[in-house]
Amino acid sequence: MARMETVAYTPDSLESFEREWMLHRGCSEWWYCTGIVETEDGHRYTYQFTLVSMGAVPVVRPKLLQVALTDMVTGEHHYLQDVSLSGRKATLADDRLAYSDRFELIRDADGMRVRLRHKDFSIDVRLGWGKGAFWHCDNGKLYMGVEGDEKATTYYYSYPHMPTTGTLTFKDKAEPVTGKTWFDKQGGNYPLTARESQWEWMSLRFHDGEEMMLFAFPHMGYADGTYITADGRSERLNDYTLTTTRTITHAGKKWSAGWDLVVPGKKEERYTIAPIFDGNINLSYFEELCSVRNEAGEEVALAFVELLPGVLNEDNKGGSASLLKGVEF
Repeated sequence: MARMETVAYTPDSLESFEREWMLHRGCSEWWYCTGIVETEDGHRYTYQFTLVSMGAVPVVRPKLLQVALTDMVTGEHHYLQDVSLSGRKATLADDRLAYSDRFELIRDADGMRVRLRHKDFSIDVRLGWGKGAFWHCDNGKLYMGVEGDEKATTYYYSYPHMPTTGTLTFKDKAEPVTGKTWFDKQGGNYPLTARESQWEWMSLRFHDGEEMMLFAFPHMGYADGTYITADGRSERLNDYTLTTTRTITHAGKKWSAGWDLVVPGKKEERYTIAPIFDGNINLSYFEELCSVRNEAGEEVALAFVELLPGVLNEDNKGGSASLLKGVEF
């Protein structure tokens, strides 16, 4: 199994999804997955993992793993994170990512196999390629908060519609699950702690098989995104308005917890987005699974939302150590 290659960071001339899967010189980057699965009796869960390679320390590149499961019936949330300062706990190869015995991802011709292990649950699922991968924003290039700032960019692509089957073991009970998973690869050279780069991100997963990715920087009044049709066409989506309608306080920080979305000329154009539960802290960001409704009040999509604290909290840049209380290392 070949060790992962390190390639140059070329956000203006991204060559292929295969090349950008690799590590990039001078960049921090991550493989990020959010899935929605159900048991045979309709009990819904969300699962998530993030494997981060921190390019700010170029010699050893510390690695960070995050794993989470949320019971969307009861709201029960299970989370762990583990940091390897030397990077030795992580394995990065062309077709396999792993982190100790907590996480493994294997790629092959038919898709990915993902295994996660937490003291309270385990999940072993197969992800099909679905509609395939899509570049986001400007042919895969996203400015992180300040449009035109070449020192604050990322490359970004996703597999947004991966059919998912496998087994979830929770509370000593193993059950078959099915669903859909959204998989991201992203990274770049932007300053990790700059408030200008703090975002509110959404992946809208419409029941009709279409998707929208919204990457908003409300503090800077800037947003970008992507619209993906059911038949696999995509286009840049940066003419939309996302307005926070409700906020909550959690872990001493203020977070958005409701939005009005206006997307001129796309689908039904106007939507309301509201959390099914008020969300959970994972490290120094906040995650929510939301219901997306049209003006008639009908649920037309589910949305996974990721929020950073610097958006609504002026005293917060890259997060707060207080947010780590209760997290398993």
